This record gives sequence, structure tokens and C-alpha cells, in this order.
Amino acid sequence: MPFELSPLTLAAACLIGSLSAYMAHRRSKNPYLWFALGFFFGVLGIFAFFLASKPKTQKPPAPLEPVFKLNGPVDKFWYYLDAENSQKGPMSKDALTAAFKSGHLNLNTYVWNEELASWKHLSELSHY
Repeated sequence: MPFELSPLTLAAACLIGSLSAYMAHRRSKNPYLWFALGFFFGVLGIFAFFLASKPKTQKPPAPLEPVFKLNGPVDKFWYYLDAENSQKGPMSKDALTAAFKSGHLNLNTYVWNEELASWKHLSELSHY
């Protein structure tokens, strides 16, 4: 007996295949592959879709924070005035930069080193 496909069976296979393709598209999978699985395997194709692993989503990269750059000598000692105008230091340029990044200093803090004629705001010696 020859194999005959009724119009109702063909319509059901197309409907299940389309449903599989739609779900695959929503999960960023290949909809053509999942249409074929749904079409040929019917409801079992849809069940296979739910058993398939979910796509791994990548976390968006963390926003880059502005880079603080202090202009001045590396080999000199640095000093700064705290909120009570008491002198802090000596410290290296890297330590002064770390103090700014940790929030102990702000751009209005006065800083000084041996090469400066007078105290200057940190904003005058730095850039982002």
C-alpha cells in the first residue's frame, strides 16, 4: 500500500513545525532546523525543544570608569591638605592617585611636590 498523506496531517505537521520554529527564533536558535524537527517528529519535536539547553547569554561588559591621570614627577614626594587643612604625606604619586580613586581626595584638594612653587588644586594637575 502506497504512503498517503492526508491534508489534515500535513496541516498539523506544518502547524507544529511553525510553532517549533517560532519558539526557536525567540530563543535565538536556528528556526529552520526546529521547523524540520517539529514537522517530522510532531509533538516530540516540541518536547525536544524544551529539553534543549537554553542559550547562554553574555553579560554586558562593565562600563569603563574614567581614567584619572595625575601629571607630575614620579620620583618626588607628594603632599596634600585634608579637609581640616592639615598636611598629609609624604607619599608617592601612585599613593596619591590611589587616595583620589578611593575617595579620600577630590579635584579641589590642594596638592604639592618639590617641583611646584605653590599648592595647587588636584584638578590643575590632572585630567581624565
